[in-house]
Amino acid sequence: MREIKFRGKKVESGLWTTGYLVRCSGRAWILHPEEIATSYRKEEIFGKTEEWKAIILPRVFVVEVIPETIGQFTGLYDIDRTEIYEGDIIDTGYDKWIVKFDNGSFYATIPNTSFFLDLSRETVNYYEIKVIGNIFDNPELIRS
Repeated sequence: MREIKFRGKKVESGLWTTGYLVRCSGRAWILHPEEIATSYRKEEIFGKTEEWKAIILPRVFVVEVIPETIGQFTGLYDIDRTEIYEGDIIDTGYDKWIVKFDNGSFYATIPNTSFFLDLSRETVNYYEIKVIGNIFDNPELIRS
């Protein structure tokens, strides 16, 4: 089963972030659940102090993202083990494709054509697909 997560550009800095998506009233946030280890010392009991013990505390970071930049993780990795997201530009060695999601499946298209490529592990391996950028940071890659 694939991991369901999203990526988007932070409103405050324009940097990419990944995690779980929440949308409300035209705005969007990505949540990062994270476990942090912390330490504490138990109280002294009967003249003896317990050793330091580590405990795990859950923590969630919430970051507002630009809604137009949100893309879902396909569950696939390119030949360099880079995660492939909706909105990525991939290279098959022959053409440059844009990753899209529609009707419950991921596929790639060549801009201004009717060509499409279903995305699967087999497709990634057969074409030796490589992520070379995305439509937000590298739009020039699909114009050339």
